[in-house]
Amino acid sequence: MRNLENKKKYPAILLLICLAVVLTGTAIPVREARSLGLSGANQANLKSATEELTEGHELIFQVDMPSETASQIGFFFTINKHQFTEGELSICAYDGEEQIGKTVTPLTDMEADQFLFVKFSHCPETLTVRISSDAPEAGPSVWLNEVTVNPGTAQMDGGSIEKSLVYNLTYTVMVHRFQKPMLIGLILLLGGIGVYGAGGFVRPVKKEKIKLPKKKCNRVCQMIGLGCTVLAVALIFFYLYDTKIRIAQNTTERVTILEPDGETQEITEENAYYQQLVHPEQDSLTGLGVRFFVEADNTLTDEGIMHARVTDLSTGKVMCETDVAASAFISGEYVGLLFDDSQTGVADHDYEIELTFSPELLNRGLSLMTSEEGACVCAYLYFNIFLKKFFFFLFLGAEAFACLFVYLTFIRKTKLTTVFLVTVLFLGLVYNVLLTPQMVPDEAKHIDMAYRYSNELLGYESLGDTTCLMRADDAAIDFTSSPTIHNYRNVYYGLFSKVTDDRMVETEINSNIEGSFLFYAPAVLGMTFARLLGLGTVPMLLIARYLNLVAFSLLAWFGMKHLPFGQMTLFVLAMLPVNLQQCTSFSHDAITHGILLLYGCLCLEATYKEEKMTGQRMLLLEVMALLLLYCKNGSYVPLCLLPILIPAARFAGKREKYLSVGALAGIPLLAFAGKHMTTVNGIVTTTAATSVVSTGDGTEFLTGYTIGYFLKDPLEFVYMMANTFFDKIGFYLESLVGYKLGWVEIETSMLVVLLFWFLLFLTTLDTQEKQVRIRGFERFWMIFLCLGCTGLILLGMLFQWTPMGHVSIEGVQGRYFLPFMLILLTAARGRWISLTTRIDRGIAAAAVSGQLLTIMYVIKQVTTV
Repeated sequence: MRNLENKKKYPAILLLICLAVVLTGTAIPVREARSLGLSGANQANLKSATEELTEGHELIFQVDMPSETASQIGFFFTINKHQFTEGELSICAYDGEEQIGKTVTPLTDMEADQFLFVKFSHCPETLTVRISSDAPEAGPSVWLNEVTVNPGTAQMDGGSIEKSLVYNLTYTVMVHRFQKPMLIGLILLLGGIGVYGAGGFVRPVKKEKIKLPKKKCNRVCQMIGLGCTVLAVALIFFYLYDTKIRIAQNTTERVTILEPDGETQEITEENAYYQQLVHPEQDSLTGLGVRFFVEADNTLTDEGIMHARVTDLSTGKVMCETDVAASAFISGEYVGLLFDDSQTGVADHDYEIELTFSPELLNRGLSLMTSEEGACVCAYLYFNIFLKKFFFFLFLGAEAFACLFVYLTFIRKTKLTTVFLVTVLFLGLVYNVLLTPQMVPDEAKHIDMAYRYSNELLGYESLGDTTCLMRADDAAIDFTSSPTIHNYRNVYYGLFSKVTDDRMVETEINSNIEGSFLFYAPAVLGMTFARLLGLGTVPMLLIARYLNLVAFSLLAWFGMKHLPFGQMTLFVLAMLPVNLQQCTSFSHDAITHGILLLYGCLCLEATYKEEKMTGQRMLLLEVMALLLLYCKNGSYVPLCLLPILIPAARFAGKREKYLSVGALAGIPLLAFAGKHMTTVNGIVTTTAATSVVSTGDGTEFLTGYTIGYFLKDPLEFVYMMANTFFDKIGFYLESLVGYKLGWVEIETSMLVVLLFWFLLFLTTLDTQEKQVRIRGFERFWMIFLCLGCTGLILLGMLFQWTPMGHVSIEGVQGRYFLPFMLILLTAARGRWISLTTRIDRGIAAAAVSGQLLTIMYVIKQVTTV
């Protein structure tokens, strides 16, 4: 669009376009998914159920079909805290006397309360469902709705059930939508008004690049700096190798083959000789281990020994014969009986373990930990020699990066934006292999969601919320959420792997996570690309994770180029360990952080850079503001009011400013009302009977807080907020930086936390020659909006996560505050402390040093054996 030469014609054209969008959207019917039977039911208020379904009992349910598109119905079963060992549960659907669907579920597969569905071949006018079980004594039941009476009648053994069953009948209807087209039309209208107020689109003027004279540097100093950098990185990795990696590489991976049963067998004169047969069923072995228990007041002497021998009965060869000193027995630990030679292809071999105890060990508090088949035994699979090469390549990469960073930052003096991009992209590579897939919180669920979207791109059908089609190799994914050497073995040996079994199999996955495709797009595209190339599971996951980081890096880099000041603040925020952890994963934090940081940069540019607003800049601000409402369920939507600070001098006049900024602020607010008002309304109307929150592991559902509860006693709300502040402030400050990474299992050091907070403080200081003036109202408004975001985050977790009775808000982590820290730290800038000279590059070097320290602590943690 050209510049607005005819201002009278533009509003009319805009209005016609918006009107056409509304009318078209309203006229075209769309298919809408609906559900029947779940109204008023949640885990907190389910208190009664039908009689147990055992042999001879039958539950009959009838319901009139609301639509011909209905194809399945599910019922919410409770296992009544039983553990089933036999029997089946049958769910049959009928159209009159004709059976149109049947599902049979083994009771042994029912380990928790769950929905079980039955699909039917066609939709009858009245559906009849018969549910029965052949369990002899104890059986499951169907939950009853305590709050709502839903359509349908139920009978148990001929007797009517007064309360409604908890069921889920899914169907679709064709509807004409009015609200969404109207909302889109209004958003387009506001967007056009904002562009109009900013003067319309103008042809950009090319600016002449000013080449600054480069200072001559002492080559000797440069070489000394590079040498010191190489030496420092080498010393860090030598320290890690000598204290951790060398020890870890000589350990062996083990798996328990005979689980403990909680009992022990004391070593006495009667069993001074112990013999046991073991069939490990492992294809490769380096030894076996036997688990012992030692009483706290044991009297083991140094002279006592246990003579052990392991014989491969399939070959008749003695694999291990050794003496174990008394000092080697540690309570609860395995005593390793390692073979002289590793074995492969021995899945069908039998082994005999013979243990002979010397008199000094008898009746001295030493016991065998037993299993159902004898002693508790583990199998040692392979040595972790690969760790030496794994970390050697990591060391070479770190050395190369350190030299490149010093060269770009101090020798060539490249722009900080370029240094930033190179630094983030390299550190992302390290985090990608150091914090392996599923080690980042909730990443398993995000992987499942990305796989769903990838399937949609490749044309595979959806199988519901709990199952998904996956390649057989991907379904057998073998990563753990806890840091284990086994994860690194998977990465090392699978890095360049190709898929071996690409059959699409039905796989149980985690429950659906609400998330727009936008926030999964980079990972989904990476995953889809890897699948099309036939890459294995490991490269598929690593590529997808890294593309998430690339997306964040480009958004932050683009924002940094637009910042009038505070580039180092953004640099350090991006370098925070928790930010790199989240952005180098499947989490949608990568896109969320990137969008919010870019939006903050654009607002600061519009406010403090003395350039006239244009239609292009306003349109970009509008798009980024619209995306705010998708970030963390709209928790950051108060930031949409940040453009109020843009001076009228950036526009043609005050009228144009109010018109343009009002439209800009109204776009996300209007979109928020359309997208999240249902959620807000649900929170407002929730009562004690319908309030429900889940515990951290999702296995227990409790009653939560409601707005009505605090309206009756407002002081309770004040106490809740005060307790949260005093109890959690330390945790928020630590977790915003990343004191504990992964599932808060990988502890770094308070030194890292203090270093990064000190660097953030330094980035808010100006030099004596160049100072940024933040006016009083601007400072107040920025702090006010950041507090608004904080309040929405806390309130959301209060009403949707915190169980009744807790005195502080649960579930909030410091990283939730990271996206608006750029604005908050801008508000903290002041003239009371200033620097004598710019130290931006020194701060960048310190931030990278902090990252190297973090990597060192992570390696120490994950290689601890």
